[in-house]
Amino acid sequence: RLRRMSALTVGVWGYGRIGRRTAEKFRGLGCRVIAHDPYATAGPPAELVGLDEMLAEADILTLHMPPSPDGPAITAEILGRMKPDALLVNTARGALVDNAALIAALDAGVIGGAALDVVAGEPELPPALVAHQRTILTPHVAFSSRESLVELRSRTAEDVVRVLRGDQARNPFPG
Repeated sequence: RLRRMSALTVGVWGYGRIGRRTAEKFRGLGCRVIAHDPYATAGPPAELVGLDEMLAEADILTLHMPPSPDGPAITAEILGRMKPDALLVNTARGALVDNAALIAALDAGVIGGAALDVVAGEPELPPALVAHQRTILTPHVAFSSRESLVELRSRTAEDVVRVLRGDQARNPFPG
């Protein structure tokens, strides 16, 4: 069902640099933007809320956090707490989503759909996910523009210089 962007609530899970930039873009489209991140400080453009509130209110849930050693963030239990017509968007890391739980949720109509640029197990993709009518899959290209690659190289070089000077990197590799 088609809806006005201004009528949508977008939940941003992970409110670091990329999550905040994503929130700005959705806010610019007129969406209400809420975010959940236990490590982030509050600030525009999103209102920080608890996980329960975000899952219950988000029409679109977009993921922007690193994977956890504890397993996927998006499980059957989490999917079951989302709105029945909600859209899950993952451009962060494939390991954030339990593929089997997502397929089952899509099959059962637990959520409305999923847009995925990354999938656990890449490059092998679950055939049921690829063929599902409620998924949009892109080939891990969300960060592949020329400008993004120039920015990536520049930030990497700047961080190398920072570390060599004895300062902390601004964009440390998680792990």
